Amino acid sequence: MSVENRKICYVLPKFDLNIDTHYFYLYDFINEVAKDLDLVLLIEKSNSDISFFKNVSKVYVQRFSWTPLRIIENFILLLIIRAQNYKNFYIHYSYISAGNASLIAKLSGARTFYWSCGMMWLFGKDRALGLVLKLINHLVTGVKALKSGYVEHYGISVDKIKIMPNWIDLNRFNNIDTDNILEKYKLNKDDKYIFFVHRLAKRKGAHYIAKLAKTNPEFKFLIAGDGPYKKQLEQEIKDLDNVILLGKIPNKDIPGLMRISKLFFMPSEEEGFPRVLLESMAAGLPYVAFDIGGVREISTKEQQEYIVDDVASMNIGIKEILSNQDIYNKLKQVNLEHVKQFDIKVVKNKFIELIYG
Repeated sequence: MSVENRKICYVLPKFDLNIDTHYFYLYDFINEVAKDLDLVLLIEKSNSDISFFKNVSKVYVQRFSWTPLRIIENFILLLIIRAQNYKNFYIHYSYISAGNASLIAKLSGARTFYWSCGMMWLFGKDRALGLVLKLINHLVTGVKALKSGYVEHYGISVDKIKIMPNWIDLNRFNNIDTDNILEKYKLNKDDKYIFFVHRLAKRKGAHYIAKLAKTNPEFKFLIAGDGPYKKQLEQEIKDLDNVILLGKIPNKDIPGLMRISKLFFMPSEEEGFPRVLLESMAAGLPYVAFDIGGVREISTKEQQEYIVDDVASMNIGIKEILSNQDIYNKLKQVNLEHVKQFDIKVVKNKFIELIYG
């Protein structure tokens, strides 16, 4: 099938090159996919230069901020795109675009794909999401482990659900200037670091950080992120000298901070497909993580030994990995090989297969 016949409209809720959330990774992925597809991009909110999307056929950016006008403008732009014979709409976390695109699709014989990858049902049923899932043609999520949750809590047919993994650009983990990272964050190259990067919230395990640091005084705990638990965490670590709060960090620094660390830990109580574990693998960094969402599914058999259920088991895992060089080297080796299947170029092909296969 030629590029001209593989037309798709990708809907992006926000475009901000300085963002520190998962949207950062979407921008390069869109450029990569657009090499092989005729891709039109609709951006709902933007504060960055859209010339970044050098491979995209055309970029539409919404102008209105007032919700009623945004909804109307969004519908008109999607209608214009559909009139150019774009029959596939791929919407990333936008209820407005999902609703409008679904209406246009039903009236014109097009298809809608909606990306959602999280355990939303843990925090109460999202009625808006439930409506969206009834309207769309396909829900796209990252791991098989989430399928049953969407079926059980939102009544969506399992046949409507498609699986597409998250991705990373493995090239980001080559030729890292670790000296620059050490200097930028005023870190000592002789210290042994255990790394955490996430939103500082209880649902992401921020309340376990001090407990783990207390029982591992020989290691420095590097904590990157911000959030509602930050002030509480500052109180919990005030008497500890082995916890370093880095605050918010740019995504581009994650590979370097992982490279200078010995281990990554993720005590999250809610996850879908945690891309940060792919980054840990790509950095050759073993990890210990809670058994939640798709964590076990995306991990190697060897790494699954350190997918645990509670903080006591996490502490045991940390000590075992860091005290046994054979275990450490094995985890590093298998993770570096395993993560290759999640490289951006490999997942691009899976995306194309999902839409057109």
